[in-house]
Amino acid sequence: MASPSMPPTEPPQPPRSSSNWRSWLIVALVVLGGLIYLAHERRLEQQRQAALPLSGGQTLLTAESVRGRLAPNWTLLQPNGQPLSLAQLKGHPVVMDFWASWCGPCKIEIPWWNQLQAKYKAQGLIIVGVSEDSGMTPVKQFLSAHAVNYKIVLANPSIQGSYGFPYGLPTTIFIRPDGKVASRVIGLEDMAELQHHVKQIL
Repeated sequence: MASPSMPPTEPPQPPRSSSNWRSWLIVALVVLGGLIYLAHERRLEQQRQAALPLSGGQTLLTAESVRGRLAPNWTLLQPNGQPLSLAQLKGHPVVMDFWASWCGPCKIEIPWWNQLQAKYKAQGLIIVGVSEDSGMTPVKQFLSAHAVNYKIVLANPSIQGSYGFPYGLPTTIFIRPDGKVASRVIGLEDMAELQHHVKQIL
């Protein structure tokens, strides 16, 4: 007598909950990253557009030629809450370095600025890092984790109106003791190039 046939056994299915969870997490992270990037770009564009009408597109950060132009005065807050103005630095060679805590190339330059500030301090050099961060909190967090031996201030709408908004970070303005601009550098430069510009304003 023939034995009854057994129904085919289905192979065990691997658990899918863990795989699905990872897939959704990756998708969520990608979407979140995209939203953060778009929000940041929108903020930058709004600030650029807000600055241009006040200056006709001829600010120190946007004009094709800046050499010999008088640097407008500004008053900005330092991390300690004290105000600092360009007028206070009259008679000194001044470097204005526009940067941000999230800017990779800016972080590369910071140790070089530290060296240049220490090297030329006796000759009156004053370096001012003008942060383009959204507030003072990320600036303070950055300074608590990184050594910076020069002055730091936070940009506000006033300086963005008179100087414009940098098309890229870092952007650096070199100002002679008479208050006039000697040169402007957009983007990352090496230590030797930065030192060359500094020597031109001493």
